[in-house]
Amino acid sequence: MTIYEVSDDEEPPLSQVASDWFGEEVVPPVFFSFAIDGRELVFRAAREATACCHPDSRPGLFQPGLWQYDVAEFFLTDPASGNYLECNLSPNGAHWACLFDSPRQALSELRDVGLRSEGSCGPDGWRACLALPLGWLKEHLHFGGATRMNAAFILNSPKQRFLTCVSLGGGDPDFHRPAYYSAHSVIKIA
Repeated sequence: MTIYEVSDDEEPPLSQVASDWFGEEVVPPVFFSFAIDGRELVFRAAREATACCHPDSRPGLFQPGLWQYDVAEFFLTDPASGNYLECNLSPNGAHWACLFDSPRQALSELRDVGLRSEGSCGPDGWRACLALPLGWLKEHLHFGGATRMNAAFILNSPKQRFLTCVSLGGGDPDFHRPAYYSAHSVIKIA
C-alpha cells in the first residue's frame, strides 16, 4: 500500500479497485488514496455510481453500523500491541471507528479522537474523506514504518459486494484478518 506525503493543498493520485473478494469485475470501480499532510493521515474514497448510505448517517458524524450499507473502510495495525484500528467511511461522509485487540474483539469505539470526515453523494457518484490526527495514531497505535494496513469496500447494498486491496485469504468475505494486512511505503509528492 502507498501513503503519499503531501502539502495541505495537494491531493494524491487515486488507486483503483476493480474486482471483488471473489475476483469478479466491479463496474464502475472504486478509487482510494492515503496521504499524510504533516498533521493527519487522510483516507479518500470515490466511485462514479450512486450509493446506499446508512439511513441515520450524517456527514461528519459518528454512526455505528455503517458496514450494513455501502462503505469504504481501512484498517491499521499496532506493531507494538497487535491491536488494530478499523475506520468506516460512508459515501456521505459519516464515520465509525473502533479499536480491536484481536479479530472481531472490540476494545472500544473511538468517538473523540479528533477524527473528521466529510462526503457528498449524488446521481453521478460519491466522494468521501476521513482524517485522523497523526499524533493520536503515533501515541495510541505506534503508527510508523512497521504499521500494516488495508483498504476495503462494501458496495451495491443491499446486494453487497466486498472488495479488498490486500488479499486476505479465501472463504467468505472477512476484512478482520490483520495477519494479512500489507506493509506500506511513503512517497513524497514534490
